Amino acid sequence: MKELLIRARGGMPALALLENRRLLEYAPLQEDSALASGAVYLGRAGRVMKGLGAMFIRLASGVEGFLPFNELAGASRPAPGDSLIVQIKRPAQGGKSAYLTCDIALPGRGAMLLPRGNYAHVSRRARDPAALRALARRLCPPGMGLVLRARAEQLPLEELAEEIASQQAYWEELRSRARAGAAPMLLAPAPGILQRLLRDERVPPERIVTDDEQATAGLGLPAQLHPDPFSMYGVERQLRRALGRRVFLPSGGFLVLDQCEAALLIDVNSGGDSRRADDLTLRVNLEAAGEIARLLRLRRAGGIILIDFIDMPGQDQRDAVQAALAEALREDRVSSEVLGFTRLGLMEMTRRKAEAALEVSLEREEEEQDIGDA
Repeated sequence: MKELLIRARGGMPALALLENRRLLEYAPLQEDSALASGAVYLGRAGRVMKGLGAMFIRLASGVEGFLPFNELAGASRPAPGDSLIVQIKRPAQGGKSAYLTCDIALPGRGAMLLPRGNYAHVSRRARDPAALRALARRLCPPGMGLVLRARAEQLPLEELAEEIASQQAYWEELRSRARAGAAPMLLAPAPGILQRLLRDERVPPERIVTDDEQATAGLGLPAQLHPDPFSMYGVERQLRRALGRRVFLPSGGFLVLDQCEAALLIDVNSGGDSRRADDLTLRVNLEAAGEIARLLRLRRAGGIILIDFIDMPGQDQRDAVQAALAEALREDRVSSEVLGFTRLGLMEMTRRKAEAALEVSLEREEEEQDIGDA
């Protein structure tokens, strides 16, 4: 059973998504949606970095974003001082400016409209990609791009068509704001984390519990009231354990996670599992694959990820572990790619950097709360 808990009163306002009482996702509610992934700006072109094939775009007073020339979506290269519509593709992280694109993406529940695109595509998570691709070509507006998400397989055709028409109207509204305004200016903030989660979650939560009925106002979803939702399943205790360097598996094995500058390294250990040894390796590795998928989502890990599973004697076992990891990652809202085992026996994968790592996000929230209390 999937449940969404929302704490709006007391402590740090946050949401927690759980499945079978295990924490899948945690996010502070008080984020800066103007600087989050998905925010759209009318920016002003600034410094050109020829060596990097990019330029800086001014988004607001004292705020710049980084626009590579390969993100111009077919448009001509702007000159310094020109105005252009850009979108934050990846928020500022670790002292780096926000990563921008001109290839605007307007996501919905079943479809993502690409107003400056020129192709029809489907999610890699689709169960029947050929049929969904044919539908995408049929629904794609002329002169635009369209990506149908895996959820589109479950939605009525009329609902998809209405969503795409709504996205087209929204794009025209953004363009009208840009024509009437002066750069730099915010055209549209990113949707809030609660809206994004409910939009992107492939299987929606069956129950929502909150300590403030106003927290779910406008969502059109029923919610139950509880004075302290996070206490129901020990959310904060689960969070502390998941953010630790060593995370234990139910079988007695454990994971060791080390974040380096270039990659996240994960080591799988059998630990105290004393059951029959003939299938111990495969059993622990399969259990670890599911837990790793959960932790990557919960921690908001992104970039290159290398996993050192326990050595397996045969290719069949390696294939089974790789398939288990890929299947567990299908439930993640953020796209991942499992590339397979390297010659050194390490599992190589990537996960899109869509948000700042959870530890960084929590540190910012605590700092802002301290400033507010002062």
